[in-house]
Amino acid sequence: MIKFSQFILGLLLCGVSVGCSTSDVKPYEPTTKRGRTVFMPSYRAAGAEPVYARTRWVHPPEVLPSRDGGDTQSSYETPPLRPVYELSLKNATLEETCKVLASMARYSSYTSPSLAKDKFSFQNLGTIDELARTIEGKAGIKVVVDHENKEVRFLVRTALEPTLFNE
Repeated sequence: MIKFSQFILGLLLCGVSVGCSTSDVKPYEPTTKRGRTVFMPSYRAAGAEPVYARTRWVHPPEVLPSRDGGDTQSSYETPPLRPVYELSLKNATLEETCKVLASMARYSSYTSPSLAKDKFSFQNLGTIDELARTIEGKAGIKVVVDHENKEVRFLVRTALEPTLFNE
């Protein structure tokens, strides 16, 4: 029985060696049809790449909170992010100062005519609101930065600011 299995194994090895040792192999030459070269399509040596999870974890749709602040944990109550500017002016009029401050944020400007010709020198770094508060303190005027209407106003400071009774 062992001899019979050895005989079968020997026949298989001879068949494989004869089948694999052919010398008639020609290099691949693409076929030509009507002057065009036609190449055979390429086949993958390996299978397709694995596709990972196609599903995503998402939250169900919700109604966005109102901007009026009805929800106390709303993200709208956070202070807005504003860019930081450096403002450096020497012997400029308050009208020029207002125009420069407004143009940094692409806002329009208004200066009270009684303040327009006053000279002012200034050098500081900060957001448009911080620069406005600093100018307001140094020049003794009222500076209003209206982000909703995109306007910067330099106004004359009144003697008393209007307040409510209990403040």
